[in-house]
Amino acid sequence: MQKSKSNIFKSGNLTEKIIESLPDFAYITDENGNIIYSNKKGLEILSKIEKSSATENCYDIFYKYETFSKDDKKLELEDFPLYRCLEYKEEIQNLSLKVNIKDQIVYVSASTFPLIENEKVIGAVITFKNVTEDYLESLKIKNERQKFLELSTELKAKCDIIEILRSREKEHLMHLKDVINNISEGILVFDENEKLSLCNKAVFKILDLGAIDLVNNRVVQKYEITPIEQEEQDLKKIYNMYSKSKKPMKNATFKLKEKNTLEVKYIEVNTAPIINKNDELQSTIMTIKDVTEIKIHQINAEEQAEFVRNVVNTVSVPIAVVDYPSIAYRLTNKKYEEIMGPGVQESLSEENNTEEQINENLYDVLEFVGKKCIPYTMSPYKVKESKGDERFYKMKFKPYKSKDDTTRIHIYGSDVTEEINHNIELEKITKLKDEFFTVISHELRTPLTIIYSSLQLAYDIYNREITPNMDKTLSRINQNCSRLLKLINNILDISKAEAGFLSLSSTEFDIVDLSETIVNSANSYAVSKGIELIFDTNEEECIVTLDKDKYEKTLLNLLSNAIKFTPEGKNIIVCLKIEEDNFYLSVKDYGVGIPADKIESIFDRFSQVNSSLSRRAEGTGIGLALVKKIVELMGGKIKVISEVGMGTEFIVKFKKVCVKTNHVNSHAMLLENIDDRINIEFSDIN
Repeated sequence: MQKSKSNIFKSGNLTEKIIESLPDFAYITDENGNIIYSNKKGLEILSKIEKSSATENCYDIFYKYETFSKDDKKLELEDFPLYRCLEYKEEIQNLSLKVNIKDQIVYVSASTFPLIENEKVIGAVITFKNVTEDYLESLKIKNERQKFLELSTELKAKCDIIEILRSREKEHLMHLKDVINNISEGILVFDENEKLSLCNKAVFKILDLGAIDLVNNRVVQKYEITPIEQEEQDLKKIYNMYSKSKKPMKNATFKLKEKNTLEVKYIEVNTAPIINKNDELQSTIMTIKDVTEIKIHQINAEEQAEFVRNVVNTVSVPIAVVDYPSIAYRLTNKKYEEIMGPGVQESLSEENNTEEQINENLYDVLEFVGKKCIPYTMSPYKVKESKGDERFYKMKFKPYKSKDDTTRIHIYGSDVTEEINHNIELEKITKLKDEFFTVISHELRTPLTIIYSSLQLAYDIYNREITPNMDKTLSRINQNCSRLLKLINNILDISKAEAGFLSLSSTEFDIVDLSETIVNSANSYAVSKGIELIFDTNEEECIVTLDKDKYEKTLLNLLSNAIKFTPEGKNIIVCLKIEEDNFYLSVKDYGVGIPADKIESIFDRFSQVNSSLSRRAEGTGIGLALVKKIVELMGGKIKVISEVGMGTEFIVKFKKVCVKTNHVNSHAMLLENIDDRINIEFSDIN
């Protein structure tokens, strides 16, 4: 709708004709944006949009319709072309705008030109051109061009990738070729017609042939080929058996003997068939490996093993090797199987297997040796041979740790038949001897008792009638009677001890008082020999439960032995050390001493270490053997410390309470008086 015109536009003039001739929507506004003229084209377009009323101010277009810039940014008033033209005198041409008119997007090209008079903006000319179709077309072309560029870029990238992959594939093939050629195993590939299509350098080296020789199959011409595991079959039959049936060949060993030089080598062959989707043989891959050194070593090892087996089976000593903990035999010889019984491997059973106590069952012994890792020797094993003879073998078990931390038990035996038979004979002789001494001792006790009693009677009744010469003779008779009584008593006691019949009768008594009494009573013998006897104790009183008679015999025997071998002017120290549960009896002399190599033998029966002193120290040597038996019977221990020329110390350890007690009386000594006991025990001291 056309408004009244101001002075800046007059009807019918040239300006009107120019505005009307414009094909686009055109406005002329005053300085406030009020529309003072619009061309017919503009009115026509505007009437289609606004049917109710016409727009009076050009700014209404901005406020009424959403206006966006070309980049979809909502337009602010400061950016509206008319505002910029009126406010800043800017001339704007072909500014693309996006207008939302009743939910319809219209693209327009806006141009504004300021009307200036006297350097003042008095209005503006604004034109709008609908460029929706042109814009959408150009946008479509732009998008298609962008897609084309993206497609071209993608296509180029794919071409580059393909080129890179081809280059890498070529490099990989070259690398694979180098790898194959540097593999120590020979690789051959045969096609479906059994023609060689590929092989690596190792094949030429292993077979010592050239490429032409391989192609022409000259292997069979150069070598005499024998399959190790299937020596009866022909080489071609073996190959066809695997190739035609499309089966793989695994670790087949062949012996190659060169026909000219007779040199032998061994190769290991593996084949793998390549099957296509139709189950047809496409190709066959074969690998060959030179195993000459391994095979020769294996042959030598087998020969050595056979040699060892022959040697082991030849020797008459039982030998076996057992793996632990599986308890499986690794080696047995014929002698071992003969001794331990047929089917010895099956005889191993897990019965009565305890760590605390080893029954001499073969399984128990093997478990003990393997678990503790210490050697063990079984008691002699009696074997009845096929001829009926009985033989005795002593089996020894020794564990050995291997590098892989497994244990093997080596078993070997020794024939101890002669030794056993000799010991049996010795036991018979010893038994006869003991019986002889026992009988003789019993037979001698009666006349000795009568003689000893008669002597005592003579001294008691006829004491005044005995002349000095008679006294001298009777004293000699009395001393030798005492000596014989001591010997007989010792022989009877040690025989009973060895036979297990020597019994204990424990009672409570003061060990300090008894020991001191015995030492004081024996002091007269020591003084007569020029020896000082000293008693020492750390307690004044101590009640113990022991066999009093056996304790007295032990102390008297040790004192008698000390006085025998102590020179004049020396001391003998008897020391009693009391502890909470035990006490120690020590008899120390400063006599001749005992050599180190003789200390173990002093407790043997009928043994005297120093025969040079026999004139001064007469005796059989049975006393110390009896002392050791008595001490052990009472649960004690005896120890000897000695040095030649410096003296000897006997140390006996007893428990305060001896639990091993019974009331079966052993034989009683002839006299109960302590002085008489001392006279008998010291009767062999000259």
